[in-house]
Amino acid sequence: MKFAIVILNWNGEALLERYLPLVVQYSGNADIYVADNASTDGSVAFVKKNYPSVNLIHN
Repeated sequence: MKFAIVILNWNGEALLERYLPLVVQYSGNADIYVADNASTDGSVAFVKKNYPSVNLIHN
């Protein structure tokens, strides 16, 4: 069985920094998506730089 984890984000860079490492570590084979809602705080750049395996959805 295949599943995905979707994290909704809006200006949550600090939260991504704190919790995304744990999600990646414990997600197993799940696909991880960060659905960003036009953040202006650098969230998207943070994910792109530090977690290239995480899929980004720009809204």
